[in-house]
Amino acid sequence: MTRSRTRTRTLAAVLATVALVGACGGDDSSGDSTDSTGTETTLDETTSAAPTTEAPATTPAPDTTAPDTTAPTTSEPATTDQLAIWPAADVVFATPEEAAADFVENALGVPAELGDFMQGDERSGEIEAFSPGEGGAATRVVRSLLLMRQLGEGWFVLAAVSDGASIDSPEAYAEITAGPLAVEGMGRGFEALLVVTAFPAGDAANELAEQTTMGGSMETLEPFAVELDLSSAGPGDVVTLLVRGGVGLETDPGEFAAIPVVVAG
Repeated sequence: MTRSRTRTRTLAAVLATVALVGACGGDDSSGDSTDSTGTETTLDETTSAAPTTEAPATTPAPDTTAPDTTAPTTSEPATTDQLAIWPAADVVFATPEEAAADFVENALGVPAELGDFMQGDERSGEIEAFSPGEGGAATRVVRSLLLMRQLGEGWFVLAAVSDGASIDSPEAYAEITAGPLAVEGMGRGFEALLVVTAFPAGDAANELAEQTTMGGSMETLEPFAVELDLSSAGPGDVVTLLVRGGVGLETDPGEFAAIPVVVAG
């Protein structure tokens, strides 16, 4: 949008003209005069000069405004403010590709078939995870989208989203209790098989619970509901909830979704 600016003319030129007219229009006589006795008197120039109208200089009032003590902002995010499903908080991956590959290989147990990192802002982006397909001329199929974020000095997987699987309850980043946890969502898999697991973020080998259930098959998604026993989780633990569809190929991760939750306490 173009902004128009109206310039105002100052009074400087007008005031200068008025001063000039006043100076030229006065009597051109000298400062001398003769009194009634005929005695010539001379006016003291210092006393006959017009009094000044210039305002006397004043000392400015002291600034009583309280100083701004607000700390400067920083773009460095705090790692404790953002939950992630992978890796553990004390593990540092220098690139998003390294963090994504480690998740697929260790949490899903298959070779990492990944797309290029798709940059969002300067500290986040997305990476697609694929099925390698079958045969020499196989076409890769997208199985999930990994949401990546740089926290501190390392890269993390915040969550995984998929058209073929989802966790609707609990919500991502929800606070849960250590004990039975109802997990619900939508999914599909080979012969309608779905596997739902829970493990500490970044430590899939230390599985907390696993349940198999049925969803949809082929193109149809169907709802699922399972109960996971998370009584072994501790207060403050970040837990990864993962659902994946069954597959008929060992190197295929299947369609999968994952979210982080945190144990209350």
